[in-house]
Amino acid sequence: MQQVIRHPVAGEVTVSRTRRARRLSVSVRPPGRVRLTIPMGVSLREGMAFLDAKTAWVVETLRRVAERHPIRAVMPPYRTYSHELVLAEGGGERPSVRIDGERIRVSLPVGMSPESEEGQAVIRSAVERTLRIEAREVLPEMTAEIARRFGFRYGRVTVRASRGRWGSCSSNDDLSFSIFLMRLPRHLIEYVIVHELCHTRYRNHSAQFHALVDRLTGGREKALRAELHGYTPDVI
Repeated sequence: MQQVIRHPVAGEVTVSRTRRARRLSVSVRPPGRVRLTIPMGVSLREGMAFLDAKTAWVVETLRRVAERHPIRAVMPPYRTYSHELVLAEGGGERPSVRIDGERIRVSLPVGMSPESEEGQAVIRSAVERTLRIEAREVLPEMTAEIARRFGFRYGRVTVRASRGRWGSCSSNDDLSFSIFLMRLPRHLIEYVIVHELCHTRYRNHSAQFHALVDRLTGGREKALRAELHGYTPDVI
């Protein structure tokens, strides 16, 4: 369960409650996403007090992340899983977006630069819409195919614009995946799906869990995990 709050110092913070968490924790991920994880049974008030005590660390970490991972403008050439971004000639008074075939067609008004804050907001919104469409089309089918291949059973598959994690598995074996998986190469998407399916058998990250993931990925779990760390759940 997640919610987004606005902290006076840390800014936008994603608050996540999970049964897997054993303690309160705060993390900062590129390009500057702050996440507060609260174990079940711990109140939001306790979580916020913990965050308040960590604000100096959060501010310093945000500064270092901004230096190492500067926010880049989303400009052609840019591809999602099955679409390519195309900036059309401006003409109207308002921006327009059309997602068809293999193109994300964005038209900006005359005078609105695609690299401006307003232009980037339009482009990022269009890309996020595309990622959501692709995720709904691709991920349930891919999950079903992988589950059949390895003999897994699971509940529902949902997709969300989650920037905190690539995927999750509930106590009812329902799977949730981030739409930003659609920015990854196929072999990493499959790795994330295998990872979450393995949680239907092991509700933890025990040695048995990792051994199962490693076996189903042909002995490449560590390499795939390291490769995945090079990506950020976001439009970029």
